[in-house]
Amino acid sequence: MLASLKAAFGEPASYQPAIAGIPNGEPIPLTVVRRARVRDEAGPAASFEEVSVDPADLPAPPAKGDQVTVWGLQYTVTLVRQPDPYGWAVLVLQQRASQVLLNA
Repeated sequence: MLASLKAAFGEPASYQPAIAGIPNGEPIPLTVVRRARVRDEAGPAASFEEVSVDPADLPAPPAKGDQVTVWGLQYTVTLVRQPDPYGWAVLVLQQRASQVLLNA
């Protein structure tokens, strides 16, 4: 089931573990599936995304503060929810502040 979801809906990303907000190690290529949500046009929620990842694709469990680059933007993991009905970890991502200012 996970392989078919990745093939149908997956998008390439890179995952960067971090310690105290500082990148640690090399970025890891990863496939993410964007979760459907109502997009806010303005306000604090406009810079948030939710993605699902297969925890087996990562060498360690995802953690708050880790970084994800996807769709040409950098995000910080703000919350990890596990598991969804398919066994994927759900990551709540916040666009990095410097990019929010650049894209405004």
